[in-house]
Amino acid sequence: MTSAPGRLLRDSLSRLSNYRNLMYLLLFSAVIRFVWLDKPRNTLIFDEYYYVNAARVILGVPQSSSGGKIPYPNAVPGIDPNPEHPPLAKLIVAFSIWLLGDNPYGWRLPSIIFGTLTVLFFYLIVENFNDRKLATLATLMLSLENLIFVHGRLATLDISSLAFMLLSFHLYLSGKALLSGLSLALATLCKETGLYGLLVLVGYECFKSLKREQLKRLKLGLKKSRNLEITILSYGLFLLVILFALDVFYGSFNNPLDHLSYICSYASQLTRPEGPVGIESYPWQWLLNEVQISYLKVDVNIIVDGRVLGSRTTIEFMGAMNPFIIFSTIPAMAYMLNDWRRGRSGFSSFILSWFTFTYLPYYPLAILLHRIMYIFYFLPTVPCVCAATAYTLSEGAPRSVVAGFLIAVIVGFASLFPFKQIP
Repeated sequence: MTSAPGRLLRDSLSRLSNYRNLMYLLLFSAVIRFVWLDKPRNTLIFDEYYYVNAARVILGVPQSSSGGKIPYPNAVPGIDPNPEHPPLAKLIVAFSIWLLGDNPYGWRLPSIIFGTLTVLFFYLIVENFNDRKLATLATLMLSLENLIFVHGRLATLDISSLAFMLLSFHLYLSGKALLSGLSLALATLCKETGLYGLLVLVGYECFKSLKREQLKRLKLGLKKSRNLEITILSYGLFLLVILFALDVFYGSFNNPLDHLSYICSYASQLTRPEGPVGIESYPWQWLLNEVQISYLKVDVNIIVDGRVLGSRTTIEFMGAMNPFIIFSTIPAMAYMLNDWRRGRSGFSSFILSWFTFTYLPYYPLAILLHRIMYIFYFLPTVPCVCAATAYTLSEGAPRSVVAGFLIAVIVGFASLFPFKQIP
């Protein structure tokens, strides 16, 4: 007879064995984010200039300059100088700097953690609807997606917001509505686009209801709707209460409604009626991977006998999607739409809602309001593209096709990998 501790150990090892592929993917995701994290040495990359310096102001330490200018010349120490975005992500970076020092590891460790957690939560979401094989395939694609990778190692707001959003989705699908609302509030407190996550959950219930035909499914839908009500109410409550607390200590607003009003007012002014210029883009261009952004580029001269013969790029961080993943968006979503119309799975309802409410809102914003936008706004949509593509491939595609696609994805990831040589 096996002892109780023996059975417990055996069961634990069995569960770990079931998630072996996930652990490999998490290890891979963490390592590629951490490697050469301090390169180029002591250099802020892209919007880190704003958010790391905002964290420095909160801590009361000197800002770094670019072109002889600092981003917040009139900032009050201890107060978030970047109120056009919610404060949570910047406070997390500030805590990391306080803990590890004002260096690249202090700036970027939170993003490594959130980037790796994004991979974990995404796996759990896909597994909730499907088997581990499909979850592994989709998560492998996400791990090899450049935009997710780059923002998962830079001190920007997007990856922390995405991680909390995915956690909220997982909690909601697991029936934990109250915690789902809390996590979604934290996503919004990192970056205001976390609100789209709430629309995804509302849309999910709507997509399911449109295909509901049997009484049993109707009762299940009503139960889920009660979960949705709890999620919405808890989201609003946690958002206001936590934002109020953060503003009391680190903000300059008397109440959270004033702060939210300021965020909306500021965003409404980011318009360009004549159309995008420079690195700005239209949302439909993102599906073609157009108007990519060079976040940072380091070139070195090729010198022979004292003469400069040319230059080569040694480091380049690109704001761009893995081409083989982004170009699969339209056929994969078309397949999901057909799957939903045939009423085959709740997975298609969730993915279609995810795509609809994290991406399509940018169309009226661009067409009617002329909102300024950038390619990295597609970041919250990238995971659902990976999920839809993996699902499409799993529905009868020959193994050779799946293998060929994965090889192409690996090539796409390698071509965009920021380090062109070992630093």
